[in-house]
Amino acid sequence: MPKNITDYRQHFIDHSYAIVENVLTTEQAREGAAVLQDRIRPQCPESYAHIWGTRRQLKTPQHSIPEIARWALHPKLLLLVSHMIDGPFRLNTEPIPIVTFPGKVCGCLKNGDWRGHTDGFSDSPFLGREGRFANLWLTFADIEPTGGAMTVIPGSHYWIETAVATPQFRAEKENNNSYTAEENLDGLDWNPQEVTLQAGGVFFYEGQVIHSASDNLLPQPRLVCAYTFIQKGEPEEEINARQTIYQRFNAEHLNVMDDQMKQLVGLI
Repeated sequence: MPKNITDYRQHFIDHSYAIVENVLTTEQAREGAAVLQDRIRPQCPESYAHIWGTRRQLKTPQHSIPEIARWALHPKLLLLVSHMIDGPFRLNTEPIPIVTFPGKVCGCLKNGDWRGHTDGFSDSPFLGREGRFANLWLTFADIEPTGGAMTVIPGSHYWIETAVATPQFRAEKENNNSYTAEENLDGLDWNPQEVTLQAGGVFFYEGQVIHSASDNLLPQPRLVCAYTFIQKGEPEEEINARQTIYQRFNAEHLNVMDDQMKQLVGLI
């Protein structure tokens, strides 16, 4: 993992993920943790688990936690994003608060039954897209081994890019986007690694890497929020994007944003 803050982009290019510690202070992380624990419960109707067991994710843009979303304006976080994206950028979608409660998610590395997925497939090469986006998770509590951490297969974004060029493979995975050690995927180094970090850290990842949360075997929940930033387009593109902003962000949240937040999301 890079020691110098300016090296994390290269780590991201090579491995499909990178972490930066100490973005939030301890006090700021505790503040965010308290909000998440108050708003997201195992059975609250505004969140869902989908295939991820005890990983509860807020439904967006139907629901929003403005206090959590606002951490997108943190100066140090914006500085990090400016090193990941070439040129001006904006927050593209409603941030997604996530709480992974103790229990099953997508398997356990100790048992060898962990399974991963990708966030779809891109039709353009990774190195052509790199520099245009930043998917990041901000952590509000320490993420420890076996604590429901995001787990990735480093470098698998390049393997996926090659594999999906085969129509049969792509069709199979579009139908069942799951990857396991038992598949013996030709040419893929199956080396899933949990991404652990302290509260207040940031975790960048590429959606086409094989990833997923692992089972949370600890008594405390994992508390994070996902933010997606993208490079701004030409003026006409930004005008068109503004027309879809109510499809990407919660309407009530948009109404209470201050000018700084409205500028970050592209509303003004």
